[in-house]
Amino acid sequence: MDNKISNFIFLVLIVFACLQISNADQMIITNLSPVNNSTQVCYDTKLYITFDSVPTIATGGNLQICKLADDSVIYQINLQVLTNPPATTPAVSTPWPYQINLNGIVKNYVPFAVNGNVLEIHPSVHLEYNTAYYVKMTEGFCTSAGKTSPAIIDNTTWRFTTKTAPPAADYDYLVSGDGTADFCTVQGAVDAVLDNDDNRTIIKIKNGTYRELINIPSWKKNITWLGEDANTTIIAGYNRDALNPGSDYRSMVKCSADGFRMYNIRLLNTAAGDNMGQVETIKHSGQKGMAFDCEFLSWQDTLLLNGQMYFKNCYIEGDTDFIWGYGTVYFDKCQMKCMSDRSYITQPRTADGVNGFFVVDCNFIAARAARNCYLGRMFSDYPYGQVVLLNCKMYSSVFYPVGWYLNDTAPENLRLWEYQSRDLATGSLINISNRLNPGSRQLSDTEAIHWRDVNNVFALNPWNPKTPQQPTASWLAFPADGTANIDTAGITLTWAAGA
Repeated sequence: MDNKISNFIFLVLIVFACLQISNADQMIITNLSPVNNSTQVCYDTKLYITFDSVPTIATGGNLQICKLADDSVIYQINLQVLTNPPATTPAVSTPWPYQINLNGIVKNYVPFAVNGNVLEIHPSVHLEYNTAYYVKMTEGFCTSAGKTSPAIIDNTTWRFTTKTAPPAADYDYLVSGDGTADFCTVQGAVDAVLDNDDNRTIIKIKNGTYRELINIPSWKKNITWLGEDANTTIIAGYNRDALNPGSDYRSMVKCSADGFRMYNIRLLNTAAGDNMGQVETIKHSGQKGMAFDCEFLSWQDTLLLNGQMYFKNCYIEGDTDFIWGYGTVYFDKCQMKCMSDRSYITQPRTADGVNGFFVVDCNFIAARAARNCYLGRMFSDYPYGQVVLLNCKMYSSVFYPVGWYLNDTAPENLRLWEYQSRDLATGSLINISNRLNPGSRQLSDTEAIHWRDVNNVFALNPWNPKTPQQPTASWLAFPADGTANIDTAGITLTWAAGA
């Protein structure tokens, strides 16, 4: 009897040891979002899985979003071996397996991201309203230091129901990645804007990082993006020419609509980096566009400006032709940063008789390693390129005395004009005796006054972006409007400013 008991205990210990080994080899999920059995979930929700360690996407397995009513799969990620995943190397696998349709433009995109211990899944579809869904995931979808993620195989572990109905079309939408607003994504809110409507729609974007590619088509007019703060309201997406060839496809944000405005937002193309090719944050082709207190961070071709645009108090960084295009653009008190040695700030493609880039009261700065930079470079296909610098400041030690680089064009018809450029270090006027000649010239006082006026810059399509606008209301007030029984001891009133 004693031997039987001993053998039984021994077997139990072996089984227990095996279970311990199995648990030790498996990652632990500590949180799911949307949380299980949650309701009122955005139709454009993303999925977040928090693990007990930093996850790495595997090379096999799948994740599915299924409709509870009939178990149909409405979205699926099938992992596969990718010889050159875009998040890790400059090359890109062809054909790329993941695509998203943004108002008729189909782009390759990266449907997942890792942020600390959190795996983010970015579905390429919008869900139906008032519908229950569940998520399934194969074992080993992620790995971490030899461990694998557990499987989710039933319809009860991760289930949620979307909002009953879309928000009313009231020209005022709120976006928050945590699912507490009208939409979880900026694109979701853009899609809700009424087509070809002359009224202005305000899309308020709460603090957070929104990983997405965005398309604002021409029929989504008069949209305002209003962020809380450019340091903390961030739209970040991975896109570049190697992933989506052509300027209509490789930009992180593509805007073809008139009347687009943005305040207090950072656009960050996460593909930015040396030798990554063309990586625009935005391609803007509309008329009467504005950006106030915004940041644009990338590398080559940061801003592609083919329309009419006014920038005020903005920050732009890049290395090669990082402000370029065919448009008429006015930069007012902005800051441009060269990120690498031999940077070119502008590359104007202005047509004859059309006004180009006007840079007024702006500062040109550079990363510590950046030296020998140019104000711009010119190509033979665009012999009438125009860049006008009025009362700008730069480090003389960083920029070539010639100022402008001729790539392959004759300079006679170029309009590279300058007025009282000063050294950022000393405040003294820069010696312009070695500037490109012909091609560039210094403006007179009278000419500088003329071109400082936005009415003259935008004369071909009359518009004054400095005309005072009725501000939008403040938002995110605390305590909320109408709140009763407030404890007045030590209370702090907070709100986000309107546009």
